[in-house]
Amino acid sequence: MSGAAPHANHAPAVTAPPLRRRKSIYALSPAQLDAIRRAFDAVYRISDNRGYAFYAGIHGVPGQFCRHHEPPSQIPLFLPWHRAYLYVFERSLRDQVPDASLPWWDWTAPSAHQNGIPQSFSVARAGGRRNPLAAGPIAPQAPPGRAAPLTVRNPQDPSELPEASDVQSLLGIRDFQRFSSRLQDFHDSIHGWVGGHMGIIAWAAYDPIFWAHHAMVDRLWALWQLQNRPVFPPEYLNQALPPFPFTVAQTLSVKNLGYDYAASTSHVVVGRG
Repeated sequence: MSGAAPHANHAPAVTAPPLRRRKSIYALSPAQLDAIRRAFDAVYRISDNRGYAFYAGIHGVPGQFCRHHEPPSQIPLFLPWHRAYLYVFERSLRDQVPDASLPWWDWTAPSAHQNGIPQSFSVARAGGRRNPLAAGPIAPQAPPGRAAPLTVRNPQDPSELPEASDVQSLLGIRDFQRFSSRLQDFHDSIHGWVGGHMGIIAWAAYDPIFWAHHAMVDRLWALWQLQNRPVFPPEYLNQALPPFPFTVAQTLSVKNLGYDYAASTSHVVVGRG
């Protein structure tokens, strides 16, 4: 798969598509939660470059394309790369279930500090069948002729999750490189907090909670952008984000990518999920 691009239809649109809103995992209606569960279940069953193993494998094993913690001398690509990643994966979900939209997990919310992993991602069964958000298949590891093993988690105490005040301080950082670095620290701590496969870069994207976690990271960047309206040098804007058919410039506007974050992108709201 090394060097393979995601499905060509998932390149950024020339004209802005109809706007859809990503919602907090705690605010999904039963129908919206059912749609995202059906979409995950559908992509689990696809073995080509439209399926879950392909997209999860871009981040870690076998693709290893993810961008994290670049040297201080470079403007970081962590945020634009992962925004492109969520975009193409969400499009793959919507190819299977058109109403599906990635939710975001606000780890600062009271529900998170009380229960840890959101119930919609933690219960073993939902609607009389296995909950596809509770664990994901690790297809590359599966022995021939046997079902793929599933991801596991080992979450820590919910009280150790970031507080809303921590995120408010984060959003107060004006410099993009400092903001990105600090947000990556939060990002890293959540991966470690969830534990299991989420705590290992090579396998993290195989766990369904990865996508809700990174939607929260992307949401915080969108909030920061609204507050700061940063201006980047052309050499940064022209940076490619392999294996995606994007440059940094093409990731800067979530609305141009066809989505926004419900009820929270026009002003800073954290800790209310």
